[in-house]
Amino acid sequence: MPGHNIPSFTHAHKINEDGSVSFDCSQDASKWPWLALATHHPVLIQSINFWASVESGAARGTFDTSKWSALTQTEWQHHAGTGPITKGVADPVGEDGSPRYGLSFFDAADRLVTRMTGTGVVFRTRDFEAWRAKAKERPIEDLPWCGAYAGADLVGVETQIESFLSLIEDNKAQALITKENGLIPNHPYLDGSGDHVNSTHLAEVARQFACLFTADPQTTCSGGEMQFKRYVELGRVFDVSGGFENADAGALQVQVHQGGRLCAEIRLDVD
Repeated sequence: MPGHNIPSFTHAHKINEDGSVSFDCSQDASKWPWLALATHHPVLIQSINFWASVESGAARGTFDTSKWSALTQTEWQHHAGTGPITKGVADPVGEDGSPRYGLSFFDAADRLVTRMTGTGVVFRTRDFEAWRAKAKERPIEDLPWCGAYAGADLVGVETQIESFLSLIEDNKAQALITKENGLIPNHPYLDGSGDHVNSTHLAEVARQFACLFTADPQTTCSGGEMQFKRYVELGRVFDVSGGFENADAGALQVQVHQGGRLCAEIRLDVD
């Protein structure tokens, strides 16, 4: 998103000799509510992914916060037995100027908590707002909403408004995220651009699908990968389907379709 007028999540940026950026991370859960989540939670992972990549790029001078950007692919791995994230390092930018990034986050004892990489695109010349306005006007096949979100206790959330999925039937569920249920202040910790369903929303959708698929609301994820093909529109029903890639489980493959089109592919390493 272009610019932001809320306190920075990262601070005390230091540009190192190799071009990497070291930084400290905010510990203020009143400003960043998702900090109250476990460090392996996909919402926390995707939240720090966004803010640290944007803010470290801005500190280095390689990212223009006045331009709209979009994440196209990200992968992460979490390390168990570590404490809360307190600091991090952003990889140096390659000479080819490719919009890839790498981030490593550490706890107070300098233990690696999570490592993530990603690829994005910056809309440098396109009038993003006008382009998106036209895109939203294009007719897509709107699915009727089944009208029933899965119970909060089934998808591992505290309040019913946090549930985004219907129950699973034949390895498929419906999802509906709106500005009313998917953004602060109505949602306790999820936020986004307000233009579309963001990566944090889709990471949470995949986690909730994993809880329903395994019939275990305490299901946790040690890593994963997301690839984004198309924007998922707020306020419109989308399908979530998937299953384990083999009988031994471990890697849950999830697909997101809206209007009959593949929008995202997600892999969660389920513990």
